[in-house]
Amino acid sequence: MCATFTPPPVLSGRTFTVTINGEAREAREGETLLSCARRHDVHVPTLCEMDDLDHTPGTCRVCVVEVLASGATDPMIVTACNTPVQDGMDVRTRSRRVRELQKLQVELLLADHHQDCATCIRHGNCELQDVAQYVGLRTNRYFTPSRVAARPVDDSSPALIRDMTKCIRCQRCITMCRDGQGVDALVVTGTGQDTAVGLRDGLSQRDSTCVTCGQCVLVCPTGALGERDEVEKVVDFLNDPDVVTVFQFAPRCAWDSARSSGCRRERTWKARSSPRCGGSARTSCSTRTSPPTS
Repeated sequence: MCATFTPPPVLSGRTFTVTINGEAREAREGETLLSCARRHDVHVPTLCEMDDLDHTPGTCRVCVVEVLASGATDPMIVTACNTPVQDGMDVRTRSRRVRELQKLQVELLLADHHQDCATCIRHGNCELQDVAQYVGLRTNRYFTPSRVAARPVDDSSPALIRDMTKCIRCQRCITMCRDGQGVDALVVTGTGQDTAVGLRDGLSQRDSTCVTCGQCVLVCPTGALGERDEVEKVVDFLNDPDVVTVFQFAPRCAWDSARSSGCRRERTWKARSSPRCGGSARTSCSTRTSPPTS
């Protein structure tokens, strides 16, 4: 079980010495073990932490390290992302105990996680895959297919897909939506093993206050949040010899681009937009225009 340190008062500019993996390192009062380790190029795996938005919930539990506090006799296991450094700490990030706990935690995260990585939109660019390789995971003893099947998938939005079978409950998307974008459409739903990310007031993605800005997708470490794939439609448009095709996520940009290119708006024009862009239909956009007149 992880111990919890009470953060010391922050005194601006004060530094002291801690030991990380046997080497003395300078630490700054008020910073976390994770940020101190990063400054000294010591890698500590993490999946939930997002430093630029001050998001350090410690929910993934992957960043555990072993700490022997000054004057203590027994080392403790703590989460590095939200544990402040203290003078004289002895920190070990790669002891056998730490490595086994990190591996166990990743294995638990995968217990109700969709296992078909080859078809996932984040395959090859997945933080969970990277961390699983880093901790040396070779087995998945706790995988429960029935738990995966019970997790919801919301594909009601024409722009985004929210797939809880791939969610690790890091809550990055919630912080980005609330603090980064000021929309506050995403919330935590359920408790225990049924904890998930949902939309406020129990609405679907389409009917919620989500503006489909896509920032939640950018911070998601897995494929739990992703754009709706319209690659085939794009290829069809690009290979249509009768039209000049302009593609943008925001249709207003596409209209401006078309006008600046001298294209005429005719029956071949198709625009599907979102209220955020001033349109009337709540969908992603594709705009087709006739070739410019001579």
